[in-house]
Amino acid sequence: MRQAAWGFGGPIDRSRPGPGRYARSAVASRVSPAAPTRKVLIIEDYYALADIESLLCTMEGHEVKVAKTGDEGLAAVAEFQPDLVLLDLMLPGELTGTQVLERIRSDHGQTPKVLVVSALVNPATAVQLEAFGNVQTLAKPFKIKDLSSRIQAMLAP
Repeated sequence: MRQAAWGFGGPIDRSRPGPGRYARSAVASRVSPAAPTRKVLIIEDYYALADIESLLCTMEGHEVKVAKTGDEGLAAVAEFQPDLVLLDLMLPGELTGTQVLERIRSDHGQTPKVLVVSALVNPATAVQLEAFGNVQTLAKPFKIKDLSSRIQAMLAP
């Protein structure tokens, strides 16, 4: 039997077990069918936060892909060609988030837009990161509505 719950502005199908139960097919979008689908890549190693970010973007009608390391993220940027990347700075593996951002800009120019979401964001690091161009920053912890409004603004035509 299907059980639906209401969360973050839309119904959620909780009948699907385990990780990914909030995938695109399980969440009703608040965006009209005529609105263009945008692609969002989330590069975040903390599963709970990646799920929240993914759910938020999916509910807004965006296509979402999640990468857990810098190397996975760079491969996904080339393959998925996102309109927006949500990027953490502290990632497992050989590449830091800053190195991932450097590679995105050197390989892909000023696209995609990048929103750095990290506990390492402060006034000094924000200036350095935004100097890469087409980059905004959001410090952790943050309010969901702040993340949502930032994503909407960055994906606006």
